[in-house]
Amino acid sequence: MNDGLKSTGAVALVAGGIAAAFALATCCALPVLLGSAALVFAPIAVASEAHSQALTAISAIGLAGSVGMAARAPRHCEPGAVCARPWFRWGVVVAASAGLVLLVLAKAYA
Repeated sequence: MNDGLKSTGAVALVAGGIAAAFALATCCALPVLLGSAALVFAPIAVASEAHSQALTAISAIGLAGSVGMAARAPRHCEPGAVCARPWFRWGVVVAASAGLVLLVLAKAYA
C-alpha cells in the first residue's frame, strides 16, 4: 500500500467518524441550535434518531481506526512521506479527539 493511500485513509476515517458523530448529534443538539436561528431541521433529526446505534458504532470505529492508522504510520510509511510526519499524526489525533468529544456529548444529551 502506498503512503498517499495511508494518509488519505486516516483522514477519511477521522472525517467519517466526525460526520457520524455530527449526524448523531442532529437528534438533540443541532435542532436546538438551528431552532434558535429560526431554521427547521426536523426531517434529518428524525432519521438520525432511528439509526442512533448504527451511527454510534460507525463513529467509534472510524475514530478508533484513524488513530490506529496514525499510530502505526511511523513504522509503515517511508521517511519523508506525509503519513510519517509528526504534524500529520497529531492532526489526526486532535481531530479524532474532537470527534470523540462530539460523540460523547451527543450520547450524553440524547
